[in-house]
Amino acid sequence: MPMEETDPESDVPDGATLFQALEGGDPAEVRRLIGRGADLHFVDGDGYGALLHATHGRDVFLDSRLLELLQLLIDQGVDLNEVSAYGESGLGVLSRLGRFDAVRLLLEAGADEWLLKWTPLIRAVALGTLEEVRACIDRGVLLEERDRWSRTAWLVAVQSGDLAKARLLAERGANLEAVARCGQPALFHAVVCHRTAMLEWLVDLGFNIEQEDDFGGTTLINAAEVGHAEGVEVLLRAGARIDHGTAGNLPLNVARRRDILVRLLDAGADPQELGNEGRRILMGLPADPYLAPLQGVTRAEFSRAATRRFGSGNPERMDEPFWIGMIRSGVRGYDAAVGFKVGTSQRREPIWCAQRFGQSLTLLPDGRGVLIGGEHEDRYDPDFCIYNDVIVREADGSLTIHGYPEAVFAPTDFHTATRIDNAIYLIGSLGYAGRREYGQTPVYRLEIGSWRIKRMECRGEGPGWIHRHRATWTGGGEIRVTGGEVLTQSEGEERASENGRVFVLDVDRCVWTVQDV
Repeated sequence: MPMEETDPESDVPDGATLFQALEGGDPAEVRRLIGRGADLHFVDGDGYGALLHATHGRDVFLDSRLLELLQLLIDQGVDLNEVSAYGESGLGVLSRLGRFDAVRLLLEAGADEWLLKWTPLIRAVALGTLEEVRACIDRGVLLEERDRWSRTAWLVAVQSGDLAKARLLAERGANLEAVARCGQPALFHAVVCHRTAMLEWLVDLGFNIEQEDDFGGTTLINAAEVGHAEGVEVLLRAGARIDHGTAGNLPLNVARRRDILVRLLDAGADPQELGNEGRRILMGLPADPYLAPLQGVTRAEFSRAATRRFGSGNPERMDEPFWIGMIRSGVRGYDAAVGFKVGTSQRREPIWCAQRFGQSLTLLPDGRGVLIGGEHEDRYDPDFCIYNDVIVREADGSLTIHGYPEAVFAPTDFHTATRIDNAIYLIGSLGYAGRREYGQTPVYRLEIGSWRIKRMECRGEGPGWIHRHRATWTGGGEIRVTGGEVLTQSEGEERASENGRVFVLDVDRCVWTVQDV
């Protein structure tokens, strides 16, 4: 893709460049920009300056360089009391995130403690000793007074991870059921700050691990989202439900660490809930799209493989440089069309794309990952396309793409992929409107290694044209199919209904049976 060449050292860095470096959290990069003349006192139109940007944009709680970066800003004389148009301050953000060591640093440098709205008891819990906490309580202070983030001293103790202070407050009558802003209970404060010992103690005390905040989030969702792997393990062992949440807001949707994603899948999370970001992480790719992998693709390579084409063999290896670049980059077909200057007309052919919905992912024991089919964009978009390819990430990180004739393997999306021994069984599909075989259930067997695929003609009563379902290997040669949506047609009109029955496919005999619920 053509790029404009620029000299990064030729100009004084603007505010956006400085803020990006601050959000990245690298003190060395910030020092380099200061040396080039960057203005650390610049504030944008919403009142965000250097200090606020230094506390945003990354996992600040786990950032080991945070104190060094803050000390650099202090030494440069930045405004420690800046408040944005939305009432945010650097001090307040750090307090909310539980970085009380950073709060102490700023306070000692002259930041105004009023911004925190701490009571003497909350201050003692966050920054003081156990004896100072006890002395506050003995003076008769109110235990349930709250700070700027509606936290009580008890919630701050949980967030700090200090078990001794938390026990003392519990013994002295603190309300253990208190919730902070947005209805966040004590368990949430333990997981967002990776306080494993505190979490274990709360679980042992019998706290409700399924309690929701005001947005329907659960403790397990929060632990998965902030990457607290130990917390995820504690909660799963305690019986936390992996399916507790709403569509798009389940532990598997929000997790961004590979080990957590694998643990949730092993615990029985529905692979259908994996988003594009989760699949990329499991395939060893960056979660977020980026254009760099396309920079080496030539115009000729793009033109040769700009759109989808079906394979001519079963399979045909089709490792086109443009396709490999699109897999690694994860960008939309639209982005590639703009980058290669082919236009965005509704009349053009869909640009080949690896960012898909309804694509299955199978992780193999030898470290390989297998992506199958999926669709890009909605049917009204010029880049709408349903694919029938098999993408394999090899153990060494290389990628191979296998294509198939449409007559051998129909384009498929929202199917399931179930591995049994040396084969992956694909069941169901949404597919293209007008090509659906109502009353039939597409079943394919994909051989691992040769990547040869074959449609299985199964007998018995199957679920019909089903998609978005769940398929579970029950042992032996049986796959259990539950849930999902079944499409039928009556008098020329397509109808959708929820699948309320349980179907079992015997893959050895290729026979469907219905199981009593």
